[in-house]
Amino acid sequence: MRQLDPLSTLFLSLETQDTPGHFGALSILDPRGREGFGFESLRGFLAERIRACPEFGWKIAEVPLGLDRPSWVEATDYTPEDHITRMAVPAPGGARELADFAGYLYSRPLDRRRPLWEIFVLEGLPGNRVALLWKIHHCLMDGMSGAGLMPLLFDMEADPAPRRRVVLTPEHRAGAPDPWWIQVPRGIRNTIERRVTMGRHLGALAKRAFTSLFDAESRAAVPRVSFNGSVGGRRSLAWSSVSLAEVKAIKEQLGVTVNDVVLALTSASMRRYLENHDELPDESLWAAMPVSVREEGDDRISNQVRNVNVRLATNVEDAIERVLAIHASTREAKRRGRADEVDLLAVLGESLAPAAISLVTRGCAAFPEQVPLPANVCVSNVPFSPMPFYVGGARVERLIPISLLTPTQGLNVTVVSYCGEIHFGFTSDADLVQAPWALAEGVPKALLDLQEALAREADAEPDLELLRARQERKKGPMRLARTGRAGGRITG
Repeated sequence: MRQLDPLSTLFLSLETQDTPGHFGALSILDPRGREGFGFESLRGFLAERIRACPEFGWKIAEVPLGLDRPSWVEATDYTPEDHITRMAVPAPGGARELADFAGYLYSRPLDRRRPLWEIFVLEGLPGNRVALLWKIHHCLMDGMSGAGLMPLLFDMEADPAPRRRVVLTPEHRAGAPDPWWIQVPRGIRNTIERRVTMGRHLGALAKRAFTSLFDAESRAAVPRVSFNGSVGGRRSLAWSSVSLAEVKAIKEQLGVTVNDVVLALTSASMRRYLENHDELPDESLWAAMPVSVREEGDDRISNQVRNVNVRLATNVEDAIERVLAIHASTREAKRRGRADEVDLLAVLGESLAPAAISLVTRGCAAFPEQVPLPANVCVSNVPFSPMPFYVGGARVERLIPISLLTPTQGLNVTVVSYCGEIHFGFTSDADLVQAPWALAEGVPKALLDLQEALAREADAEPDLELLRARQERKKGPMRLARTGRAGGRITG
């Protein structure tokens, strides 16, 4: 029996019927040229690979009344095949039909009586393509762990050499539930530790509240928009992709990071969407950005993440200035993260019993307008693979990330880089976001706008005052880089 750590317990306790705690992905498979490819062979392939990951055979054993952290126990009646279901996408099987059907399946919470994952094999796509809809509870792993599992579950070539059969040893097993005479003293000990931890966190929060009085970035209010209402149980999915090489070219031109450009494309799409719905606020929207705190080489299946908040500069009209403003905000967020160890996820997970966390979550869900917004949207960027993956011999053509929503955040944007493209996955509340595909399609439009703005600036005479202001924002040496056009561009 393995007790969940505080952060994993938090992800389990935050779950409600309307805000399930799983994340996932849509993998679009192209089986062309693969003789014998079908559901049975695919299910056998997936089941064999999943058996090599012992955590997929664990289930939750909760403590009565939620007084202590739950534990992982072995699911004695478990077979991976029972978690892999075959379904068909309604005709004609295009992207919109796939999104609607996958959103419906994704909306349903996972059954806590079973291991907390499932896969839907979705047939009926054009060209005999197949989609795999993955659902994995966040209490089992974070996005980095999920990405790290791909080499175990997938292949790097269509016809790989046979893998050695994995034999699970007793240390890979979760074990049986502990008897009450072990659980009770452990619960008492954990309760005492939570009280001590709460005192430490309250002191850190008080210190942070005091320093924020003199920090304009910390005092800035988060404006409310339509997708910050009461989140219901229906999910909408939408997606789009852009070239990784083109994003890197912009990164080099402006002296920022790939993540800064990803945030800028997301920001531009949201700005366009809010303008079209006559609700663009004067203040900038904020994004909660999960950051991995995993040590290099740590490949454990676990949760090791914290959130930092960054301005999305949605109130900045100029596309180039928006990127630079976001770059300044992400750099400031990293500085604050290093100087300030207070993390709301850690405070909740380490200080409160599961029952108390659930009570807080339901209170936030019942009165969303009265709850201060930590951010408007969650934007997560998970690096993946530059090389193609294969499942049962079929090439993974596209990987669409899907994530979870919280009671006051009806929109999540998760991004993965795969095989030369950056894939944006938009998960939203179906009642709060009326046009999810407008958000998704706004990303490639934003990239084109940014490229055109850079091209115009390259052809124009340099404005030295503007260049100095931008360099001050970037805090880097100013230089003029050659382009294929007359003139130059600013790089960092």
